Amino acid sequence: MAQETELGGYQLVGRLAVGGMAEVYQAKARSTTQRSAGEPDDVVIKRLLPSYRNDAAWVKQFVDEAKLTVRLRHANIVRTFRCFKAGSDYLMVQELVSGRTLQYMQDAFRQANAIMPASATTFIGICLLRALDYIHRAKIGENGSTIVHRDVNPANILLSVGGDVKLTDFGVAEVEGVMRGESGALRGTISYMAPEAVLGQAIDNRADLFAAGIILHELFTGQRLFAGNSEMEMMHKVRDCRVPSIQKLNPELPDMAAAIVRKSLQPDRTQRFQTAAEFIRSLEVLARRNGWPVTVDALKPLLGG
Repeated sequence: MAQETELGGYQLVGRLAVGGMAEVYQAKARSTTQRSAGEPDDVVIKRLLPSYRNDAAWVKQFVDEAKLTVRLRHANIVRTFRCFKAGSDYLMVQELVSGRTLQYMQDAFRQANAIMPASATTFIGICLLRALDYIHRAKIGENGSTIVHRDVNPANILLSVGGDVKLTDFGVAEVEGVMRGESGALRGTISYMAPEAVLGQAIDNRADLFAAGIILHELFTGQRLFAGNSEMEMMHKVRDCRVPSIQKLNPELPDMAAAIVRKSLQPDRTQRFQTAAEFIRSLEVLARRNGWPVTVDALKPLLGG
């Protein structure tokens, strides 16, 4: 089979990734390509996998994600410019973020037997929570429903070469009355779920905040929190929610960092941070007390600066 060189009027530069329902390409608009306002020449094309394009449920999920994300405008969220059908293909045009996923950076530090600097971890956490604060406060649809991302994990956080931190992949997001999966269905990445999610209970914004807490715990310690050899084992670990103190794994961390992570990972959601804004304020105080920048300067050790 000949390699594809074009999709929907865009010249393909190379395939970046393949996921459960879609594949992602770096692409460049041709001079004849119809583009939306503000859309640059270099973009990402997300295509629903050909094996799913005749399945109404998968098509709906893909189109729903596009309809949602095209309305989101935030510096810490990957922008979607438009969604359209070209022949039999369903395509989404998104912002190109030149860099790596946070998961890639985590793995690189782990392989080097090193831990990400606490200042960088704190700044990444603040940027992620700014994105979550925006989507949790956004009002979507006629009923003014709010968004729950449901799949906050390091693979869905991008770090650009310029120091931008951006949340992506709203494929399993939940918006009351607009996007909703089956009741009690497991949607997302198990090792970054909240206990209520693996128990099949209704979830809200606090499940996203729990996921952010897991990410902070892992970055501060350099170790996975809810790792397992099977989905069932990971589900049991999330359900039991036994969280070791980050200071036991990294004694150099300040007490306040441990307190913030401990609060974010309470099994009882009423005992966690209730909003992303509250979580952000705590991390900003942590940074200020330790003289850590809350700007891109915090990422210099990661960017080679």
